[in-house]
Amino acid sequence: MENFIENKKIGLILRIFSSKIEDLPNRLQQLEKIIFLAKKLKIGNQSVFSRIDVLVWGDQRFSEKDCGKTFDLVSRNFKNEQLVFVHDFKNGDIFCSILNYGVATQLSRGISYSCIASVEVASYFSEENFRLMIEGLYRGALAVGLALNELQDLIMAGRLANTLCIWDNLSLLSVGGFDLKAEKSRDEKSALYIKGWNEQEKKNLFYELAGVEEVIPLARMIENFGPCVLPIMPVDSGCYKIPDKFKETELYFRHLSKMATKVERQNFFLNSIGYDSSYLLGGIIKL
Repeated sequence: MENFIENKKIGLILRIFSSKIEDLPNRLQQLEKIIFLAKKLKIGNQSVFSRIDVLVWGDQRFSEKDCGKTFDLVSRNFKNEQLVFVHDFKNGDIFCSILNYGVATQLSRGISYSCIASVEVASYFSEENFRLMIEGLYRGALAVGLALNELQDLIMAGRLANTLCIWDNLSLLSVGGFDLKAEKSRDEKSALYIKGWNEQEKKNLFYELAGVEEVIPLARMIENFGPCVLPIMPVDSGCYKIPDKFKETELYFRHLSKMATKVERQNFFLNSIGYDSSYLLGGIIKL
């Protein structure tokens, strides 16, 4: 396993933006925590990650956009970190374009596998969880995802999530990367929305028909390479950090909206390229 990580380098990709300046300290704190844990991760004597790319979403052409202060703050904070590279991404959306840029950047620097993670999943960053994921790669899986608490059933059915997922970069790019069908719209005029319901809040929620960028390349990789998707149940349980309802009200309801509409959005994009959701279940590799 140590030789595998050394020869087939793994990079970490993190996305961050903050539409409100007052939310920045909390976002930065989450970013610092997950980077601290990522740098500590080792399998034997070998560090898990060879480099960490922080992608700050800075495209101001979108109606929902960064406050404009995030890149300066993040880049100053990590200017002396050798493994951490901060990018000001201004040419595309937060779901697809930014991740294609991140994967291409890492591949061009000799990184065979990219781990895409949300800053909210730091509690899952344990040696045992990553040992299982990397063992899956070693044994031939091309996409490995950890079954996080809120998404466990979906992920175990083959619907891996970039909340915490490792991709074989050559295989991912060979099927076109993250398809721009699922990109975020720039404004309300061009956006389509899907409605959902949250039982806890007794409230209708809606979310743009975008995101869930993982499902199209997963289906295409299965079509090209056969069963190659591996969901992993965590050994060390964690918890996705949900925004505080009262301190981060906007982010809290955004999260609920994402969750309430995720399955329907996944099905929509799979259907748009001619696949049923069961295709991903059939694409789980037997190791």
